[in-house]
Amino acid sequence: MKPKNKSMHRRCTTLVFFRRLFLTASKYRYRTVILFTTIYIFINAEIMRMLEPKTFENTFHAVWWILTTMTTVGYGDIYPTTQLGRTWAMVIVYTLGIGLFGTVIGMIIDSVSRYKQMKEEGRMTFKGENHFVIVGWTAKSKNTIKELFAAEPKTEIVLIDELEKTPYEHERFLYIQGSPTDEETLKRARIEKAKAVLLFAPDGITNPDLADGKTLLTASSIERYDEGTESNIYTIAEILNERHVGNFNHVKVDEFILSHQSVSNLMAKSAQTKGTSHLFTQLLSRRDGDAGSDLWEVELKPEWKTYGEAYEALKNKGAQLIADRDDLNILKKWHDSIPKEARLFVICDKKTYQRI
Repeated sequence: MKPKNKSMHRRCTTLVFFRRLFLTASKYRYRTVILFTTIYIFINAEIMRMLEPKTFENTFHAVWWILTTMTTVGYGDIYPTTQLGRTWAMVIVYTLGIGLFGTVIGMIIDSVSRYKQMKEEGRMTFKGENHFVIVGWTAKSKNTIKELFAAEPKTEIVLIDELEKTPYEHERFLYIQGSPTDEETLKRARIEKAKAVLLFAPDGITNPDLADGKTLLTASSIERYDEGTESNIYTIAEILNERHVGNFNHVKVDEFILSHQSVSNLMAKSAQTKGTSHLFTQLLSRRDGDAGSDLWEVELKPEWKTYGEAYEALKNKGAQLIADRDDLNILKKWHDSIPKEARLFVICDKKTYQRI
């Protein structure tokens, strides 16, 4: 065999060896390969110490040399000097060690690639809690996600839809592919641990009856799932036709958002009282930063016995008390006692709210 052919043959043999090593290691779990590699390193470190006690004074020096040899060509600061030590290094450390470490690196890269692919395709399972679950990817739900992140930058959001790949990129956002009527999909989203579940009317269905019917089916699935977890999931649903609200009487939905009616009413109000839309836009959005006034809920203080006392205390801190739940007639209830179940809402900027 010619020298050139011999060289090519050796290279091919080496590549085949490393390929077989990688395929063999891939059959085992990642932790098993890491454990085997660690044991391999320390066993060879002790063997090199026995073969070369003058060169490798302690285990640390031996481990250092093996790691630098397996990952690079070595730094030349420590190396075997005896024939027996060099033979062991060539046969065991160089051949098997470099291939083994390369296999570990390959498995790490492969794991990262698979994780990225699974996340893009919505095949992951959410592990956290106190998150928001968005059902249905639409222009409205996209804007809602942006608003939630603007209001709470550290919050986590999970989207449920049947798209092939994730439609949104954010470090605290997770897409889950699947039907929202499927119990397994709801389980992967951990809706029982969510702050709220937001159901959006599908963009692709123009018929309000069909769109609200699909929302009703999803709400029923969530309620059925909730009965098994007993977690009292807070659900907010977008409805296209107000007349369909009555159809949800047998399904637990905490809030309804009438999207078409809300826009129509705001248009009419702005036409009657010019500038009204700017006021509502500022209250509904938190993208103006800390200086903008927003709507906040405040905790009841023991010293607030009446609505008047709460109003004055909040006013002195720069906040305007406007409502108890959906009751806006605070000024008419000035001397009334505040019930335990009250939920007080104020208008103020973020810094004022934090002081409260």
